[in-house]
Amino acid sequence: MIGYLRRRIELLSSARVDDGAGGASLEWSVIEPAWAEITQLASAIDLSGERRAARKRLVATIRWRAGPQAGWRIRLQGTDYEIMSIEAVDGKERFMTLVCEEVSS
Repeated sequence: MIGYLRRRIELLSSARVDDGAGGASLEWSVIEPAWAEITQLASAIDLSGERRAARKRLVATIRWRAGPQAGWRIRLQGTDYEIMSIEAVDGKERFMTLVCEEVSS
């Protein structure tokens, strides 16, 4: 498995930032880089609004680490993907899979 972790990704977490006008916005920051095996999944169709758009989905397999959770993001080659779910690969906490969906801009 280790030899397949060839793609560099970044794990991102969000924080609420006061905008100074009584509101707040989310800012995403890189928590740490990781090596991953990337597997493309079938695209998901986004039917929001008046147009249909395909959103890319993928699975990123990385070494096990504490921290990542659903709602975080990964960045792969400049594109952000939301982590939808996290699963242990072998039940031994050696590797984890992050099921992700492209973030629409």
